[in-house]
Amino acid sequence: MKKNLYLNYLFEFLLNFRLTSLLWPTFLIVKGFSLIDVGICESLFHITSVLGEMPTGIISDLYGRRLSRLLGRITDIVSILLLMMAQSEWLIYLSFILSALSYTMESGTDSAYVYDLLMETSEQDTFAKIQGRREVVIQIATLLATTIGGMIAGLSYQLTYGLSILIVMISICVLMQMKEIKNQDYVKTNILNDMKQQVVMSYQMIQKDHQIFYLILSTSLFSATLTTCYYYLTNYWSELGISISSISIFLALENIAGMIAGILTYRILKKYSQKTLLIVLPIGIIISVIGIPFYPISILAICTMAFFESILYIAMTTFLNEKVESHLRATLLSVLSLGFSLAMIIYFPLVGFIGELFGLKIAYITLFVIVCIIYLIYQYVIRKQYIDCSLEKHNE
Repeated sequence: MKKNLYLNYLFEFLLNFRLTSLLWPTFLIVKGFSLIDVGICESLFHITSVLGEMPTGIISDLYGRRLSRLLGRITDIVSILLLMMAQSEWLIYLSFILSALSYTMESGTDSAYVYDLLMETSEQDTFAKIQGRREVVIQIATLLATTIGGMIAGLSYQLTYGLSILIVMISICVLMQMKEIKNQDYVKTNILNDMKQQVVMSYQMIQKDHQIFYLILSTSLFSATLTTCYYYLTNYWSELGISISSISIFLALENIAGMIAGILTYRILKKYSQKTLLIVLPIGIIISVIGIPFYPISILAICTMAFFESILYIAMTTFLNEKVESHLRATLLSVLSLGFSLAMIIYFPLVGFIGELFGLKIAYITLFVIVCIIYLIYQYVIRKQYIDCSLEKHNE
């Protein structure tokens, strides 16, 4: 178990050591595409994610965690190659569709793999602590990739993408050393029927336990806010005359904030109730949004937002894993990513469209107003849900 956990840390480090994660919007602009094209690419990514999340989660639950992750890495290589060669819109659109499929093969499966490993030795109580460590590994990888990627991009964007392919290939080598985890109770019949059954059982579980839905809703709405702000910040700061190398350093601070959150989350989960976390953590994200349009306050704002979002993500995945059985784990965790993608389909192109017409500063202010309205509705629903649950328990 420990060997596979350490290999998983290494795999996830390589997975998140994406030299181009900061650069792709600027890369598309350099290639002659507009902010609207950037918005469309991100929308296609999330539309594909919405369509692919549950099927790929089902593949993981039925056919194996490692197989799902392997398919994701291979698809990612094809996606990068297409983006490097793309001279027309349809090729970059296809690249982002494939990139989304590679993402869905990993999302849900990553946490499910770790939880299943811990269950083998009855150590699932340590999952939140392991998630915190994983967050630190991911943030270190992202920090290094952001910094190094920005430096290499100053020399050549093509070189940056070429090195990304090499890193993916190394991650595949690490993955193949890891133990496969399959559903031992699964008896193969008809693949379409099996997938249908997984969807039906997942839906029944959400119907039975509404808290699963609210956990998914919380992460989806507010993680998408951070992602939207993050991806447009490169262009926004560039418009203000800030160099790519300086932007890389600023966003590296955001990763440090995520690391600190990863270290503290286990203690926070022990101290505060689920209801408190659901209501309070999104407030930290929303307050941070108002600082994004105003440089240099935006540097502190993106760091604060990352801190609260990291805690929110670790907390919600911990709560979900505790509620879901192994044979449905990747499927239900994929629904979490599906909700995130639905939010991004709205947030990302909206900010891009407003940014193209009125500038990104106005777009960020508009996003702040939108998420404030969403939060007012959200917190009312969450409070009502927990009041109703308390009444039900009292009546029983």
